[in-house]
Amino acid sequence: MPKGLAQMGHWLYVRRLRDQRVGLAPLCSGDDGLLHSGFIPCLLTVLRLAVHHKEDKSAGMDLASVLVRAGHLTRAVELLGSEPGRSKLEEDLVRLVQMAGAAGDLDGAQALAESLTDRSLRDNALVGLVPAMARAGARERAAALAETVRYPHNWPRAWAGLAEAVADCGDFPAALGYAARAAECAGGGAGLGRVLLTSMEIAHAAGDHVLAGTFADRVEDLVRRESLNGNGQRALLVAVLEFEARNGDLERFDAVLRSLARAAAAEAAEAEAAEAAEAEAAGLQEADDDPDVLCLRILARPRPLFDPAIVADLLEAVTETVDRKVALALADRGEELLRSDAAFDSLQLRQALIFLLTRHGQVERAMALVDWIVEPYLRAARQAEIVEALAWSGYPDQAEVLARGFADRWARSRALMAVVGELARQGDTARAEALIPAIPDRWGRGEALIDVVVALARQGEQERAENLAHTILLSQTRARALAELVGVSDPAGARRLAARAVFLGGWALVLEELEEIAPGGALAIADEVMTWREVHSPTEEEAGRRRRTPGRRR
Repeated sequence: MPKGLAQMGHWLYVRRLRDQRVGLAPLCSGDDGLLHSGFIPCLLTVLRLAVHHKEDKSAGMDLASVLVRAGHLTRAVELLGSEPGRSKLEEDLVRLVQMAGAAGDLDGAQALAESLTDRSLRDNALVGLVPAMARAGARERAAALAETVRYPHNWPRAWAGLAEAVADCGDFPAALGYAARAAECAGGGAGLGRVLLTSMEIAHAAGDHVLAGTFADRVEDLVRRESLNGNGQRALLVAVLEFEARNGDLERFDAVLRSLARAAAAEAAEAEAAEAAEAEAAGLQEADDDPDVLCLRILARPRPLFDPAIVADLLEAVTETVDRKVALALADRGEELLRSDAAFDSLQLRQALIFLLTRHGQVERAMALVDWIVEPYLRAARQAEIVEALAWSGYPDQAEVLARGFADRWARSRALMAVVGELARQGDTARAEALIPAIPDRWGRGEALIDVVVALARQGEQERAENLAHTILLSQTRARALAELVGVSDPAGARRLAARAVFLGGWALVLEELEEIAPGGALAIADEVMTWREVHSPTEEEAGRRRRTPGRRR
């Protein structure tokens, strides 16, 4: 494992590696003469030039999704189709159907879905489009579209999606009717379980808590009766337990814990009986002095009704959704399970407990769980995660004290970066900026500065924010800082900043804000990308010659 990967975390480590590979920013990147007035034609020119400047011409779904949101679905389809050797094109088109439906282009989305040649993918596209139509107010059209779904195993998804969308619009009786239609199609198994979960949420939103509880009971009964094991069982039951925990009800969860305890006791008794039988068989074989005597009877251990991993999955699911009282009650039960003899993945449960406790201010208890980790670098990584979560939960003072005490420079960098980010988010930009020199890693100092830059701009200190962004040494890091400023600047300033960001880091950095500050910008990039592909892609004759030419032999 590369040094610092565990402590920094995969996401930060990979970003750091990429930024360092790009290198330092050129000295002229802060020149005020670059698009000084913020004219749209100038920005479009910069974008077109940037397509040819960068080696990566793949463009991909990011650009296509921006085109769809801007109302250019056809161009998005052409962009994806023009990429040489693009695999699974129709799967990408299914995603475009869903994006177009969410953007309100119902006609275009339906036409694209119905043009798909793969029947299974066509079904998936239609299933995703049904709720989008209902949310757009075309409920009858959505129901008619659900009727056109070809394969029976997709029918429950279509009707359940329609039920959720209608419930979001506030028509709960009609939503329950569509959910009942989905249940009729589901038959049994995990498909029926998902429909029951949808019905549970709808009934609760309608204020019928008794009916919601009935649906929850049916999910548990389904799991028990059909012995749905593994991820499928956990997902269904965890969804019910999370729903009830959000409402302060832990009765079902306690019943699951009792079931796990009974299964652990039964397994321990079975293991003890097996050991006794093995000892008895060994004694009989020795007395008989016959090596062919087989007296040991191998018994299959009883399989627990519920997967113990449910507990860890539940704690992870509720970390951000339950209040402090319920969170601590769940943490108490999780720690009790850790102290028991039940067979489960203690590492996963310990990790879930650490985040739950930290999120709700119980740092001492979280750190005590980390102390069990033997490997120093992994222990430092978990400690950095605790301080990071503590800062993000709104406790920057406590987080700073802990972060400064870390001996590991990677862990200290990650933790202090999180503290700087939270201070900036709270508006304490002076303290956040003053803390940056304490970050040991040079890249980390520049990355943390992005949060300060954005906070200053939101406070109205635009000039200072830009000047501070230009002190970041690495080119790609500085480009991200300027791109972040685009969203908090006036239109002319945003275009000027976008041009600088594109100059340093490429057009992909400004895609999300592009259509707002420069309508037609995504089309300009797409046109240039497709032109480049047309010029550089091999002709049919060249491609055939390459296929016919055998590779050189050594």
